[in-house]
Amino acid sequence: MSPLPTPASQEPSPIARTKSPCRTCQWCFGSCRPTPEMSILVMSWTASGRPSWLCRWMSLMAAPGEKVDRKASSNPDLHLNRATLHKYEENYGEALEGFSQAAALDPAWPEPRQREQQLMEFLTRLTSLLESKGKTKPKKLQSMLGSLRPAHLGPCGDGRYQSATGQKVTLECKPLSSLQPGVNSGAVVLGKVVFSLTAEEKVPFTFGLVDSDGPCYAVMVYNVVQSWGVLIGDSVAIPEPNLRHHQIQHKGKNYSFSSVRVETPLLLVVNGKPQNSSSQATATVASRPQCE
Repeated sequence: MSPLPTPASQEPSPIARTKSPCRTCQWCFGSCRPTPEMSILVMSWTASGRPSWLCRWMSLMAAPGEKVDRKASSNPDLHLNRATLHKYEENYGEALEGFSQAAALDPAWPEPRQREQQLMEFLTRLTSLLESKGKTKPKKLQSMLGSLRPAHLGPCGDGRYQSATGQKVTLECKPLSSLQPGVNSGAVVLGKVVFSLTAEEKVPFTFGLVDSDGPCYAVMVYNVVQSWGVLIGDSVAIPEPNLRHHQIQHKGKNYSFSSVRVETPLLLVVNGKPQNSSSQATATVASRPQCE
């Protein structure tokens, strides 16, 4: 049986197309001193319709430049593009602010306001489901948790997990409540699925995970095929979980929750079984005319 891939070996998740991404690239070229690598980067974005790792970095470089380029700071495309990047990085507060700013700069453009509303609705539904543990009745939840077994850890529990160093190691099973922000090396969590939630763009696939220790955490899975998912009652193990605590305030709304980011379903063990390659979305390339 092949070992599970490690988080360090995974490719970044796809980024949704925006109204005119190359406008952002053009502005960055004017403020960040372009290099040959950045030239290749812009060609990659306009050819495929999605930014690469470097393109994400270049768009985020826009932040300090805005302070010296007033024209760029008034560009709604720039704010929408960067907000989209923040969303897929799970910087939800920054994403909401960016969508709101883009909408304010171009009131006739409906997309920024729609994106902002969709994200707020997603966060509202998510926090409600997390607080109620998927509205699962206590007796049923107790029964679900009582069925958890060490065998559900699969290769994460018998020394077959391959760490970032390439060595096969035995992970320590820890409760969700003991995780620290960031990647928890050498640890694995095991819990039961109590709900699933799909965003408007179908990315990420999100579900609620509960263990015997009590809390319900969101699990955000990227790079999945549309047919992949987990069911309520499934046992899911996550090696070296990447934890983040979210505290978001936007337009009078407060969202507070914890999430585990999973770059690919290949990292998950569901009901004791590693996921095969058919569960992971493959890269696609699309062409379109280069914008002005």
